[in-house]
Amino acid sequence: MARSILNGLLQPAPFGPGDDPEAAPWALPGGPTDLPYRWRRVRPNLFLTYLVGIVFLVFAIPTIAVGVGPVGLGLRAGYLVVFATAYVGGAWTTDAPLWLRSCYVAGFTGFVVSGALLWGWEFANFGAYPAILTATLIPWHQARFALLGWALALSLAGLLGGLWMPVLIAALSLGVGLGIAGWLESSRIRRMLERSQTRVAMLTVAAERARISRDLHDILGHSLTAITIKSSLAARLADTEPSAAKEEMAAVEAIARQALSDVRATVSGLNEIRLATEIASARSVLLAAGIDARTPAALPALSDAVSELFGYVVRESVTNVVRHAEATWCVIDVDEHRVEVRDDGVGPGKERAGHGLKGLAERVATAGGVIEIAAAPGGGTSVRADLTSSPQPNRSAP
Repeated sequence: MARSILNGLLQPAPFGPGDDPEAAPWALPGGPTDLPYRWRRVRPNLFLTYLVGIVFLVFAIPTIAVGVGPVGLGLRAGYLVVFATAYVGGAWTTDAPLWLRSCYVAGFTGFVVSGALLWGWEFANFGAYPAILTATLIPWHQARFALLGWALALSLAGLLGGLWMPVLIAALSLGVGLGIAGWLESSRIRRMLERSQTRVAMLTVAAERARISRDLHDILGHSLTAITIKSSLAARLADTEPSAAKEEMAAVEAIARQALSDVRATVSGLNEIRLATEIASARSVLLAAGIDARTPAALPALSDAVSELFGYVVRESVTNVVRHAEATWCVIDVDEHRVEVRDDGVGPGKERAGHGLKGLAERVATAGGVIEIAAAPGGGTSVRADLTSSPQPNRSAP
């Protein structure tokens, strides 16, 4: 606790989302029916704590009549009544603005100092009460300075009066004030961390949902397109070339089984995509759709992360070529830092800028690259993912 208080004195924790920099440290959240300054709000706001503190005023009673006459006795008794009322009344200021709470604490502290007119230097015996009000009503960022200043003032009063008791009271006030304020500040930081953990958990769930949605789109979109193309081809071959039709239907079964396996792996977070596998699958789908597939004979050495990313680019791009491009040929080019899929179809259009390309752009951006979708030279579309370029607006936003 002492170490955390010392660290907080030198470098207090910043306010996080949901924190009110001007709120009283002990201000509890109220319900919709809890109006400020009403008993239902005041009761939990340290009212009982303040009330317990008043008990220690009994130690002033034995000396209340020492060295004074009836008038002095009456003034001292009135002082204690006003003192106790003002101290407990601090609970009603918890919902007040910071400037009003600061004025209340300053006024109460001034009233304590005015006790020197009745009690002499012994007014310092009441020094812990302003420290407690400061710790509970003023945010730690300001209270730490006020507590140190009040302790120094009490110590100076004791030294000027030639008494050591005010110095001891000053040390006690500082310890009590910093202890309460440090505990309240630690509670604020703990609540802030709990809120942060809740937000992180919510963002993690949202990110996982987005990942599953994106992966399922990529997997099912590609697989269902391949199944549709091969099933159509098998139907055309059923009468003229039954054996070839059987081969196509066997391929449909294999694709369906692989899609099911990929869906299960995606849901469990174990889905693995590789560029070589995707190029081979893309070549099969393109040829089945009657599109000339021009793929690289050999692939460069790629890390697993880059191979997976480029595999997604090839999968989504080829799926769009088969679905929308009306192309006669498709070229896939790959090097260490980029992959490009070009076709000679109808060119980029709104119908090709769907959810899949948006997810693809997110994948590439996360890897530190950019994706560019543009009209290819001579007609058609070019989808290019480049890991050497800085992120910037695409020519055609996916």
